[in-house]
This record gives sequence, structure tokens and C-alpha cells, in this order.
Amino acid sequence: MDSLKQNNTNITLDNSILNQSQILYVEDDELIRNETFSILERFFKKVFIGKDGKEALDIYHENKSDIELILTDINMPIMDGIEFITEVRKEDDETPVLVVTAFNDVSLLIKVIKLNVSDYIVKPMQMNATLKILNKILINKHNQKMVLKQKNELQIYKDILDKENLVSETDLNGIITYANDIFCEVSGYTKEELIGVNHNIVRHPDVSPKIYENMWNTIQNKQVWKGKIKNKAKDGSAYYVKSTVFPILDEDGNIEKYVASRFLITEDEEERHKLKKYIMHQKSQQVKHEKQLQDEFDDALHYAKMQKDQQVAKFIHELNEQIKILRTKNADEKGRVLGLEKNLKNALDKNDDLQKGYQTRIEKLHSTAITAAEEYQKIKKRDGIITEKLQKSQEAIKTLQGYIDEYRKKISDLEDVIAAYEKEHGKITI
Repeated sequence: MDSLKQNNTNITLDNSILNQSQILYVEDDELIRNETFSILERFFKKVFIGKDGKEALDIYHENKSDIELILTDINMPIMDGIEFITEVRKEDDETPVLVVTAFNDVSLLIKVIKLNVSDYIVKPMQMNATLKILNKILINKHNQKMVLKQKNELQIYKDILDKENLVSETDLNGIITYANDIFCEVSGYTKEELIGVNHNIVRHPDVSPKIYENMWNTIQNKQVWKGKIKNKAKDGSAYYVKSTVFPILDEDGNIEKYVASRFLITEDEEERHKLKKYIMHQKSQQVKHEKQLQDEFDDALHYAKMQKDQQVAKFIHELNEQIKILRTKNADEKGRVLGLEKNLKNALDKNDDLQKGYQTRIEKLHSTAITAAEEYQKIKKRDGIITEKLQKSQEAIKTLQGYIDEYRKKISDLEDVIAAYEKEHGKITI
């Protein structure tokens, strides 16, 4: 019987993911099963126990939706671990399985690995190391789910953006590989005209090259760039967009392509330019009128001093009243202009808030995608370790097979020697 090695005082791993998980533990040896259960129940939310493969399979069928991890022995009565895992894999290829095997189980290792087990440990089982492996397997499973979830969220969000924003994708050299319908409609180009050409086809000559230089430096460093851009449509007209450009990373963390999402703000920009012109005109007119009134007043005042007459004094009084009226009118105009400025600012702020909402979601998804890619790398590294273990096991099998063949030959030679001796001297008695 293989004993269970443990050091309870030494088990200090971060068990936050373990105590949220449920495990199925399968072991035919009652002593090991009870000792292991007493430790597992301290770390896991729930522990299901089976004493052989058949009982474990029944428990699995009854609690399939709850069991997140399986820890099983290989050599068991009624149904061994290989048969048990094979039956599970017929229904479920995702639930992680950690197998416990003795040294003399090496010949079964290849079968086990083909059943897509997450890892294996050699008896006698050391609980400290076993719990760390179980924790690592569950973290990897969680990360795989996160990768899938992020991919789904990115696709959903891309579909939303496709309906509301100008979206395009380029390769690493800025060649357009995708353009949505809104991008085509605003730019005036067809998809056939855009796909395969450089994105600078819509670049407006008024935009400083330094802006694009800054954008490329940012996204090539795997960061999100955002800013306001003036573009040129096919017919030569200008349109304004608020852009968010970000890189898409592959599973190795390398940049695969660039995606740009743009929020059309042409009407706001044109309105802003018109309002600026209007304000400048109003201010110019106000200065002109005030100067004209002041000149007229000064002339009248000078005339009055020269004539010293009541009629002129009355005229000056009326002129002064007229100046007050015009100044009040100018003040009203100024107030209206300020009101227009405020309304425009509110509209621009509202659009800014909408765009910031899109940008924040994109940046969050971009950040989680990078994290998921890093975790995926860890998963790949673990798979590499398992492959290396398999190769070493295969080498061990070959070595053991060589020893077995050599001993078989020695035994055969010894049997020939014994047979020859007995033929000459009679049967050997012990």
C-alpha cells in the first residue's frame, strides 16, 4: 500500500480559488482516502468521494454541473482510473483531471495523457505539492474561461461599434484589411477601393504628420491612442472624427493587427467654426458701433459747447439715451452669444462623454485581452512541461523495456543451463 505523505503545518498556499471549487476524489485505499479527504475538505467548497471508478462515474453523472475538478487513482477494482476517465471524456472534454499513479504505472502513462489529463503525480502523494498543482489547474481553467469570455465580449462590442461607429482594421504596415459600412458611407469609398490600400488614403493634408507619428509610437507600444482627427473623403470634402486606435494581440502577446473606432463629429466641428465666426463678427460689430457712437457723442458735445444752445443740449440728451439703448442691445446680443457658446459646449461635452464611454470600454477590453494572453502563455508553458514529461516517460519505458528484455534473456539462458544440468545429473531438488 502506498502511504500518504503530508505536512499539515506546511500547507499555506493561497486557497481563494480552491474554496470556491468542488472536487471529485477517487481512491480505493480506505486509509489514504480518509486521510486525503480530511485535508481536501479544509480547502475545497465541497469534496465528492468515490472508492472505485464505477462509483465515481455514478457520482459524476449525478453532480456533473457542480464538479469542477477530478483527482483519481489509476489502479482500482471494478472500474480502474483509465476506464473511468474514458467514460467521463465521452461526455465532457473540459473538466480538468489530475491522476495519481505509482512507478509501475508508467506503461499506462501514454493512455492517460491521450485522455487529455491536466497533470499527473507519482505515489506516495505529497499533499502540499498536490494542493499546489490542483490550485494551478483551477487557475488555468479560470484563465481559459476568461480568454473565451473576452473574445466573446470583444466580438459583441465590435458588432455594436460596427452599427454606430466608423470601424476599420489594418495590418502592421497600415494596410486596410477591414472597413465597415459606415466608414465606407462617410469616406465615400467602397470596400473594394479601401481593402488592400494604405489607411492614409483618407488622411487630410491639414493634419500635422507629428500627430500620426505619435499615434504609431503609441499603438506599436501596445497602448491605446485617442484623439480628434480631420479626414478627407473621396470627393475632397473634410470630415471630423474622434478616434480610438488600439492593437489586437495574439496568444503570444505579439501585435496581430490594429483596430480603429471613430465617432463622427463633423456637424459639431462645423457648428463650432460657424459660431466662432459669428462671435468674432459680433464682437467686431460691437467695437465698431461703440466707436461710432463715441465719435458722434464727442462731436455733438463739441458743437454744444460752441453754440451754447438749448436745442443742442436736448439733442445731446437724446443722443445719450440712444447710446444707452444701443449698449443694452449689444449687451443682449452678447448674452445670446454666451448662451450659444454654453449650448454648444454642453453638446460637445455630451458627445465627449459618449466617446469616453466607448474608449473606456475598449481600453478595459484591451487590458483584459493582454492579461488573458499572458495567462494563455502560462497554459502553453504547462502543456510544454507535460509534453516533456511524456517524452521522459517514453524514454523511461524504453529503458525499462531494455532491462526487461535483458533479464528475460538471462532467465532463458539460466533455464537452458538448468535443463542441461538436469539432463546430465538428474532433476534438481530443493
